[in-house]
Amino acid sequence: MKLLSYVLLTCFCWFTSQGCKSVLDKEPLAQISASSAYITADDARRAVTAAYTPLAGNNWCCTYVGTGYMHWVLANVASDDTEKGGESGSDQLYAQQISLFNIQSDNDAARFAWSTEYIGIRRANLVLDNVPNIQMDAALKNQYLAEAKFLRAWYYINLVKTFGDVPLVLTASQNTYDMERTPKQQVYAQIIKDLEEAAEVLPLASKYPAADRGRATKGAAQAYLGKVYLYMNNFAKAEEWFDKVIKSGEYALHADYMGMFLRAGETSREHIFQVQFLNDQGAQPANNQINIVMASRARNGWGFNNPTADFVSAFEPGDPRLEQSVYKTGDVMPDGLVANVGNSSTGYLNKKVYVPEYERIAGSLQAGRDDIYMRLGKVLLWYAEAANENGNTTAALNALNQVRARARQGKTGVLPDVTVTDKAALRERIWQEQRVEFGQEYERFFELVRQGRAGKVLRAYGEKYKTAKGAGFRDGINEIFPIPQLEINLSGGKIKQNPGY
Repeated sequence: MKLLSYVLLTCFCWFTSQGCKSVLDKEPLAQISASSAYITADDARRAVTAAYTPLAGNNWCCTYVGTGYMHWVLANVASDDTEKGGESGSDQLYAQQISLFNIQSDNDAARFAWSTEYIGIRRANLVLDNVPNIQMDAALKNQYLAEAKFLRAWYYINLVKTFGDVPLVLTASQNTYDMERTPKQQVYAQIIKDLEEAAEVLPLASKYPAADRGRATKGAAQAYLGKVYLYMNNFAKAEEWFDKVIKSGEYALHADYMGMFLRAGETSREHIFQVQFLNDQGAQPANNQINIVMASRARNGWGFNNPTADFVSAFEPGDPRLEQSVYKTGDVMPDGLVANVGNSSTGYLNKKVYVPEYERIAGSLQAGRDDIYMRLGKVLLWYAEAANENGNTTAALNALNQVRARARQGKTGVLPDVTVTDKAALRERIWQEQRVEFGQEYERFFELVRQGRAGKVLRAYGEKYKTAKGAGFRDGINEIFPIPQLEINLSGGKIKQNPGY
């Protein structure tokens, strides 16, 4: 994206303060206007690329895009699957607050989530406001607009599940602080509209050249439509949209479960939507900070996101995915090194983000590993859940058992097919499979919330392990997070705080 230049004006006021004010009140002379910034097809491409960039913000600092939406805190650490970790309880205190549900209105994870997603929304809106007026290839223009709609929907999905009602900003001329919060059902309606329109236009994944891998696709829009309807408890529509993804023929389960999380697996046909990073150490490397965040403090990492013993015990005996999801001291890693998890508070670390020696550039843990947010394994299990709720038991079992068959990875005598047909019992089996299949993949807390059992599960965790984690969860309050106090102040009180904060 073209850099914007600003002129620094220095005035020496020898006369009156009013004379100085007349100089300072002038419009910036070198600021690029919208009318001159959106002229060519290349301008359109750059604008769309800029709308993708906030996706790469996944941490509190140190990424090439600055701060970001910390999925690892809001979805993992908030759940029963993950302890915060780090050097001590006060290391990244905002994450400790979330783990204990003692969350302040200036919490950094909430603050960065709000600001990052609205930056993304503004950039998507800039595309939608300005690219229609550019004279360029009509098909490519429509694709760019569809990508912007997908991205706006993606950012709003994160905002709604994190905060509930949020300002619905649909043009770049609007600001959140000038608006009140929009009921989340209306926001969901706009998300669905954006995703449906995007799905009509976006290419299939197989139609993109290799250089465009990572862009939004028809399958990604359809998969997120299914997920949105699942979060709305509209199981009929969720089953419908997930079914489109499954039957498209575009995606297939990756035979090697662990392999799809390594760099060599980034082109796997299982992946539906992922955020790309570059594997280099150039002047401004676009590498992934999350790998060092979760790596062992004994191996130059920061030691956050420690999988819990409760998560480990959720795996069935002999399930190969356990050793491919977590690791402990003494385990032999994919590069042949013997693991040392350092001061992990649980004795475990997340293996899905482990960076083998052969992936490192100049020894760096910050490799260009992609963040994978949507994949077929998730879609199949969400489809199974929706189908079961709709009474389509055979379809639900078929999808569930496809995932279990891949999980065996050729190992016999483990993970037998599920045959239970009672709706309630099958629901529990599907929820259990979801927990282990995509554990540590930024879903667990929000899954518990949408299933209406977050308080029950988290308080039970606190009781079982005699810990403050989860014990303080308050029903009707902690399902969502506090609106950043800064945003309330900027709005002059138009934006109201969530109850209980």
